[in-house]
Formats: sequence, C-alpha cells, structure tokens
Amino acid sequence: MTKSEAATEIEKMRALEERIKAPSIWGRLPYGIRFEDLQDTRYDDAVKLLKKHYLPEEITYRSVKLLDDKEGTDEFIHNARIWMKDKISIAAVKEGTNQLIGVLIMRIQDKSAFSRTFSRVKLTHNPLYSKVMKFYNEIEKPINLFEEMGVRRNLKFYVITLKGRYRHRGIAKEMLKAARELAASANVPAIAGIMTTSRGQVIAESLGFVKYHEIYYIRYLIDDQIAFFDTGLGNYGAALMGYRIPDVEEPVEVQPQRSSRFNIQPITTEDDD
Repeated sequence: MTKSEAATEIEKMRALEERIKAPSIWGRLPYGIRFEDLQDTRYDDAVKLLKKHYLPEEITYRSVKLLDDKEGTDEFIHNARIWMKDKISIAAVKEGTNQLIGVLIMRIQDKSAFSRTFSRVKLTHNPLYSKVMKFYNEIEKPINLFEEMGVRRNLKFYVITLKGRYRHRGIAKEMLKAARELAASANVPAIAGIMTTSRGQVIAESLGFVKYHEIYYIRYLIDDQIAFFDTGLGNYGAALMGYRIPDVEEPVEVQPQRSSRFNIQPITTEDDD
C-alpha cells in the first residue's frame, strides 16, 4: 500500500468513526428544528439553558426562588448532569446555526429500583431543593407505574424546556413524540414523568398520556402555608402522567444495555429526584 493509499484509508476510518459518534436524529420539524441525542459536547450549553429558561420559569423552582440560592441551584445542576450522563436525553437544535434551543432530559427506570427509590427519604441537602423534591415524591409515591402500565421499565422525563421564543409552536409536543421513538428503539415500553402546568398536561393527554396522580398546589401545605404560590394563571396542580407505547414488547429477560448510546446506570436515591 502506498502512502497515498494509506492516507486515504486513514481518512475513511476517521469518517467512519465520526458517523458512529454522530447523534441519532429522532425527528425534524419543517421550520428548521431537529431532535437528536443530547451528547456530552452540549452539556454545558444545556446547563446554561436550564439556568436561564427552566429554573426561573418552572412553577415549583420559581415559587421557591431556587435560582436565587447558589447552593440549591448547584445541587439541582449536579443532579441534572447525572441524569444527562445516561445519554438517553434529547436536544432540540436549530438547523443551520446548530444552536441548542431546548432539552428533554430523561433516564430509564427499572421496576427493581422502585422500592429502593421510596424506601427512605431521598438525600438532598439544600432546604429549597428538598422542598421541591419532597413535593415530587408525594406525587409519585402512591402510584406504582410499573404495575399500572404492566411494564418493567419506563423512560422517565425530568426536564422539558425550550427557549422562550420557541414556545407555543408545538415543539414540546414534538419532543415528546421524539422521546416515544427513542424509547421504542431502546425497547422501553413506556414514558412517564411529572407535568407541573396545565398546558403540559393537555399536551401529554393529546398524545395519549394518562394522568395517574395529581396534587393541587392550593392543597399542598407546609406548616399550614401553601408551599407553591407563584403557579401562574390556570395551573392548578402537578400530575404524574404515563404513556404505554403500543407494540413495544420487553424481552423476557431484561439485560442491561451496554451500548454507548443507551448507557443505562442503576438509579439510586442519592441522585434521583
């Protein structure tokens, strides 16, 4: 083989490696938005997006003013980075600019982890962050979604957010559709998570999600005081919602995924929300 031929082969191998590393595309919108794997090269941008668009606007975190508390913000971001490292989340990207405009952060949960997750109080340190986590725990704890949906695994979403100018354009709904495609490709038969706004609940219901448990904000009290008061017009409660994906069947023996694209780690109480 000549030097020229060797150089050509090396370039081919590099190109192949780049294609292998390239994110899977889970959907595209006609106005220039694509949904792809959230790769580690975008984690820092995702964190910036969470701080600028999610924490100041998501009902529970906004109400406790988590962003004004550095310790609480740092604890949330620490956990968000753990969730993202499972490499099962979705990035919404503006084509042409390649700019991150939204994220859907998710993890795969296994039925065997359910009892461990709720066997003791989840370990959080900051009081403001703990206040939100306790609320989410109260929504999730009464319902065993694995039994309700007849599955051993589900894809749990933790965060769904977009930059302000991209909202109210149907993008969040399309992101959930993309999550459905991702879950099916990983043989995960269900998607679930907490929706804290009425709009989010309506979007989920339009896609076939079922509301399994709901807590009204006005009825959730701490020391006889309403815990979350800055809820916005028409947002009455937070709801645990789930969707059983048709025609996705789990294998008889569920084996841990070893693919780098679906890097599933056991979920522990220390970093779960």
